[in-house]
Amino acid sequence: MNLINIKRSAIWSALILVSLMGNQAQSAEETDQTQALGPLIFNSAAPERNSAAPEREYRADTEEAIEPHWLAPVLNDLAHSKDDTELAKPLNMTPPFWQSNHSAEQEPDKSLPKIAILIDDLGYNRQGMTSALALPTNVALAILPLTPFAHATATQSKQQQRVTILHAPMENVRELKLGPGGLYVKMTETQLKKALLKDIESLPGIKGVNNHMGSLLTAQQNSMNWVMEVLKGRSLFFIDSLTSAHSVAEKTAIEYGLPTTSRDVFLDNIRMEKAIDKQFTRLVKLAKRNGEALAIGHPYPETMAYLKKRLVALEKDGVRLVPLTDMLRKHPKSNAANQKKRVTE
Repeated sequence: MNLINIKRSAIWSALILVSLMGNQAQSAEETDQTQALGPLIFNSAAPERNSAAPEREYRADTEEAIEPHWLAPVLNDLAHSKDDTELAKPLNMTPPFWQSNHSAEQEPDKSLPKIAILIDDLGYNRQGMTSALALPTNVALAILPLTPFAHATATQSKQQQRVTILHAPMENVRELKLGPGGLYVKMTETQLKKALLKDIESLPGIKGVNNHMGSLLTAQQNSMNWVMEVLKGRSLFFIDSLTSAHSVAEKTAIEYGLPTTSRDVFLDNIRMEKAIDKQFTRLVKLAKRNGEALAIGHPYPETMAYLKKRLVALEKDGVRLVPLTDMLRKHPKSNAANQKKRVTE
């Protein structure tokens, strides 16, 4: 670009020189010579003429021939040098190693077994929301409806293009309190569907639903039929948290043609790093055995701290983290995948 600027400066210098020289000549000659420069400089940009055409240029408004100015070849060369064209061409640059190679190294091997992680029980406090949203975006979030930070969590998760689902509170055999938006066995079809729709509509951008607790309700066929009818009408998937060995939720979802899957591992029934690490190791082993595995965790400080450091180097474990939606299917898991699942609320 410096060479181009130098040449442009030279053109203007030459023009100034011509002007000074013209002041010393006769006025008629000054006019003829000055007017001759414009066509000579700019006409060279026009398409090449036939070789048989006369070499003289002519004024547009007369038939009078223009004698070539003695500086014309110099000025034309400066104005239309082939070097300018070469310099204007984009440079073919090789990206630096930290851009070209790093991206390739970070791309996960798609042949590796898959793991997915779902964080439950979000919505009651800001700390849980903040720490969960700081995890890799392939980690899905399940939000309790009508809780203080439910809407904010769902909104920010949607902005991150993260899979977000409703964590629907369902009645359990231990009679633990469900909080707002709970679904109970005693509810009629109309009552249950109305409550579930209210829960769904309270959270923007959700793609599916899973059960919060629910060891009692997920074992009730009628209740699960009503749940799946609502989800089918909203094109939502269902994840069975599998809090009961008697759950019919996944089976019913398949019968209604909903994309579904079920939990393989709870990460943090014991809130200690050593225990969480043991469960994560189990998750990896299941993924390698069955090709994929789903873990559910909670926004405990211990769990968040563990996942934050563990998920950045999964390739050494020989697995890859995928979005929850990559686990969905419309048929039951294999028997091997369903064996020895630990059931807990």
